[in-house]
Amino acid sequence: MNKKQKRLVRMIAIVLAALLVFSAVISAVISIAYAEEAPANQCELTMEYLNEEQALRMSQRLVYSNASGRKLDRVVFYAPANMFRRQSALFYEGDNLNKAFPNGYLPGGIDLTSVRVNGSKADWGYQGKDETFLRVACNLEPGESCEFVFDYYLLLTANGAFMGVSEGECRLSDFYFAPAATDTEGEFILNMATSYTRYIDTPAADYTATITLPDALILTTGGAESHTEGANKTRTWTVQAKDVHDFSMVISQGLNERTTSTASGVEVRLRTDVKKNASQVLQTAVEAIETCEGWFGPLPFEQIDIVQADYLPGALPHTACLWLPENVLKEGGRTLDHAIRFFIAQQYFGRSAWAHPASDAWLSDSVSEFLAYLMLEEREGHDAYLAALNEDLVDALQLTIPGGLVVSSDASLFTEYEYEIVVRQRGAVVFHELYTAMGREDLIGALKLFHERGLAVDVLSEMDLVNALNEASGGSWKNYLTDWVFNVGDYVNQDIFWLD
Repeated sequence: MNKKQKRLVRMIAIVLAALLVFSAVISAVISIAYAEEAPANQCELTMEYLNEEQALRMSQRLVYSNASGRKLDRVVFYAPANMFRRQSALFYEGDNLNKAFPNGYLPGGIDLTSVRVNGSKADWGYQGKDETFLRVACNLEPGESCEFVFDYYLLLTANGAFMGVSEGECRLSDFYFAPAATDTEGEFILNMATSYTRYIDTPAADYTATITLPDALILTTGGAESHTEGANKTRTWTVQAKDVHDFSMVISQGLNERTTSTASGVEVRLRTDVKKNASQVLQTAVEAIETCEGWFGPLPFEQIDIVQADYLPGALPHTACLWLPENVLKEGGRTLDHAIRFFIAQQYFGRSAWAHPASDAWLSDSVSEFLAYLMLEEREGHDAYLAALNEDLVDALQLTIPGGLVVSSDASLFTEYEYEIVVRQRGAVVFHELYTAMGREDLIGALKLFHERGLAVDVLSEMDLVNALNEASGGSWKNYLTDWVFNVGDYVNQDIFWLD
């Protein structure tokens, strides 16, 4: 790596720090576990880049409200960045580990130096063999709030993973301390991390962050960011977002920007250095947004960002921001269209209408996968829809999946390959069977009710889907849906070679 590249990596590291903390703060401040009409959660952050240590010194202030319904003697936080402390903790499998660290594994993660609760030194400790959960002692009655302040260093490495720096780019998601939500019994929900689905179970929050970057770098977050020119060739970026469950960012150099808008005024912004297929990206995104708005109502966000980011597993949807690898942008065609359509569907089912990201991942990913095909039908007709289903999904119906995994199984039980086959592909077939049985209009109407229900509650459940199906059609669909969710794998014994 030459001196210029090293300087760029350092500059990117500074930036990623900024958002790292603020994101951590946002999630941490949000520990209101699904409390109805809870006050808005806020976050504050500070950061200092240490050039020689190649680290970020972080201080993060979190205001936590106890909505668990019981007295708490501790709060548990996610610390996903600590997966980089040891190779055995990483969730990348087989060849993907070598792809994530093409120059060999380098440790990184969080070096936590102190924790204070309401200004006093607190007892804390990591739990779990991989130190990806942090337990902090406190004394909180139901409804009470307290202030957590964390001081720590974030150690950065060059890699192709979710917290990685590479030439001209830095990708960050799930890179901060985030308070775990609590279940109906008041226990903290601690999901295993995966590379293929959302897993951090935290309440939504509002956040604001201000970050100063060299003017050669741009920030893409999916939020309503703005910037002002500063001294010494810098820009100061301000990012604001409200009521979101996750935050991600990409810091890039040398990307071109193209924008367009939907008829309803949603701005679609593409940032990439791949000129090929740029028009396709914008057109598909606009069509997908306008189709979903016709089905389910206004998009939850006024701006959608699509940014080139070479994340190892491929296209990765976040709140209002889609990471698209260079190879997907260059490939174009239906693969690119499908990734964009899935991303738009997830802004409804997975972001605004929120389900548990591990235990009920199918309520987001199976629904969004099917809707990506339904958007194709809206655009190109029923024959194109059937052709795509058969080309993409029939092979998944011919495979035997060990371990008794079904569409609704907990996401952490799958390998990445199994998750793709069972939850996304077989899950899409479940909704295709509903389409066939109840009709297109009733199914779209049911999903609209399901989404609207998600806007009125903190977390969606399977019964919310069943009730929406029943209300939209006037029928009773619990047994039908249950049968398909658990038995779609029976296709393997039926020589099914064509879906109609």
